[in-house]
Amino acid sequence: MELLEMMKTRRSIRTYSDEKVEKEKLDKIAEAGIYAPNPGGRQGTKIIILDDQKLIEKIGIINANCENRHWGGRGVSADQPSIIDDLSIKSGFYGCPALGIVCVPKDRKSTVNAIGSAFVCAQNMTLEAMDLGISSCIVGRAEATYEHFEIQELWEKWGIDEHYLPMVFVCLGYIRGAYPQIKPRNEGRIIYIDET
Repeated sequence: MELLEMMKTRRSIRTYSDEKVEKEKLDKIAEAGIYAPNPGGRQGTKIIILDDQKLIEKIGIINANCENRHWGGRGVSADQPSIIDDLSIKSGFYGCPALGIVCVPKDRKSTVNAIGSAFVCAQNMTLEAMDLGISSCIVGRAEATYEHFEIQELWEKWGIDEHYLPMVFVCLGYIRGAYPQIKPRNEGRIIYIDET
């Protein structure tokens, strides 16, 4: 599929089957992430891939509880309901069988470049996932999730450098149900200026 067409077609998916994502595909998705643009060539992002659905669910419940889930009637998606749309959804990771955790150095977290680097990394991962037939969804609340003591204990157990913290999550898995259609774009979002 042509890249622009892939970008137009890719949707945030929040309904996953239990089918595991093959390790070779997870490797390619992570590799796409580390080739994302990064400020000053620092290559500061790190990617953790979780392939344990029970552990993902546990962290996902903590993640969902970090969100104010009452947005006053404002919804996210009718096709792929989020934790904002449906309060019965307990996990912010929607039952995905694999999860990418994009991390940045703690001493750089307050810079725009660190945040941008993490999200560009996540975007690369979602595009590679789409190319491989894997559905995905970028999920925030990573810093708030990390504040929870159980997550910090996992960090220590996994031997993750304490100078790194999660900035964004990438849910990965095979979709359960039909893939959503492209939504029309709002008008007036592109402004073209030519002063010649």
